[in-house]
Amino acid sequence: MLIAIQGELDSFHDIAARQWFGDDIEIVPAESFPEVFRLVEAGQADQALVAIENTLYGSINQVYDLIERYAYPIIGEINLPIHHQLIGTPNQTINSIYSHPVALAQCENYLDENYPNAKRIEYHDTSASVTYVKQLNDPHSASIASLASAKRHNMPIIDSDIEDNPENFTRFLAIKPGGTPPLDANRASIVITTSHQPGALAKILTIFADMDINLSKLQSRPIIGRPWNYRFYLVLDTAGDEFNQAIDKITPLTNSLTVLGEYKRHSDD
Repeated sequence: MLIAIQGELDSFHDIAARQWFGDDIEIVPAESFPEVFRLVEAGQADQALVAIENTLYGSINQVYDLIERYAYPIIGEINLPIHHQLIGTPNQTINSIYSHPVALAQCENYLDENYPNAKRIEYHDTSASVTYVKQLNDPHSASIASLASAKRHNMPIIDSDIEDNPENFTRFLAIKPGGTPPLDANRASIVITTSHQPGALAKILTIFADMDINLSKLQSRPIIGRPWNYRFYLVLDTAGDEFNQAIDKITPLTNSLTVLGEYKRHSDD
């Protein structure tokens, strides 16, 4: 099975994909999230796994938009703890640090305190930044990436677990063209635009509350070409008949409604 991800082998996307799909997969790397979806569209990958939000960085808005645009159903999710390693040559003055911009942001306080004068250089992927630093062969350059990436490249670790907060998790979504909900689905994602009735969104949220449906995520995104108009992404802890009943009740209050997928929410059990 071919799985498209943003990043290379031993990136956090790769680690999450193998945890969710298993090891019997072939990773199809992409440099960007749009490329991930294009690979699936072109038939060069069967499915994909994409990051959607991080507990320190927040939502990845581009991925919300891509999931809606391509309409590939969400079939599952996984939450992965993210631990960053500073990888390079120990006991050297570090002048340049390479990594994905999100990884750099998640280690900002650490870098400010320990490497205030080092240039922070954005790279398209954490694991790829390790490859680049190894090729540079410059003892004054380092990268930020996973422990697995350091091991694969046989690169020493200068410092471990340098993320600013240990409660650093990324939520990933598995998507599959033509995917159908699993029998044990207990979560659903939808995107809506509301009618211009006063309090339309509030009425929708009240319907969920009255049905005792937990809303675990509400994300607004601007509608291009319609200033100050928004579409809303909602993640609901429900599926099946209850979900269908809720959809029937809220539909009259929406201008548009798209079900992005019903799936099983992540569990640590």
